Formats: sequence, C-alpha cells, structure tokens
Amino acid sequence: MAITEGTTATGGRTWNPDFSKHRPTLWVLGLLGLVPIVVPTALLLYAGDRFIAFSALVTAVGGYSAVILSFLGGIRWGSSLMTSVSGRGTLIVSILPALFGWILLFVPAPWIFAGFAIAFLLQGIWDVFAIQRGALPLYFRKIRIVLTVVVVLCEAASFLATYGYVPPSA
Repeated sequence: MAITEGTTATGGRTWNPDFSKHRPTLWVLGLLGLVPIVVPTALLLYAGDRFIAFSALVTAVGGYSAVILSFLGGIRWGSSLMTSVSGRGTLIVSILPALFGWILLFVPAPWIFAGFAIAFLLQGIWDVFAIQRGALPLYFRKIRIVLTVVVVLCEAASFLATYGYVPPSA
C-alpha cells in the first residue's frame, strides 16, 4: 500500500491532506528564514575577521542556528502530538535539538559551526525518515531537504570562514 496524505502503510492516522494548501506559505517562510543565516555567512566569507562586526556575525549565525534547531525540534514535538505514528520516544528525542543548540552556544568558533552542521544534517535525516513513515506530511519533504542543504552549507562556510580565528584578548 502506498503511503499517501492521511494514511500510513499500516493504516494509522497521519496528516490531514487539507494542510497541503499551506505549501506556498511554507516555501515563502522557509526561504525568508534563510536570510538571517545566509547574509551573515556571506559577510563572514567576504570580509573575514577584518570586518568590524566579525564577532557579532559569529554570534548572529550561532544564535540563529540555535533558534532554528529548537524550532525544528518543536515541529517534531508538535507532530508527535498530532499523529498516531509517533510515540513517546519522539516526544523525548524532539527536545534534544534545542538542548544541543543551547550547548553549542558555549562552543567557540569554528567548532560551533561544525556542531551545528552535524545537528542540522541529523535533524534533516530524522525528518525525512519521519516523512517516509507518515509522521510528517509528504509535501514537507522537498522543503526540508532544500532548507537543510542550504543551512548545512552555510554552517560549513562559517566554519571555514572562522577556522584559525583567534579572538582578541580582553
């Protein structure tokens, strides 16, 4: 039996097909949500550590990454409450992205960005598997893959832009 909106392979309840009407809004919001990570990453790459606001850019990328990672965990937490596909384990594991993001805020550059790249990659893989088993809507797959690829590339670029940077001593 093919998995379609509203059913799983075992016939369990999943997402309501009426949610698919929000696809264009999801894309617009998802792409706009990339701006706070793409722009600072581009500035880090372009200006390097000679940029007057270099440390602020590092903080901005790290802080926004933690917020978005928390948001993605929240999506999984909420979805586990809305479907019969996810169980208590998903509720428990869904808080880990927020905790991991918070911990990474204490890690210095460039390693903070390596940690976030790994975290976003793992979250993206987890979400795609959830989509395949009906715990998240099918139309969510493409946007999750696109956004994950862009964010992981930004984290990797931020890592490279800050590699070897030694913050000035106070």
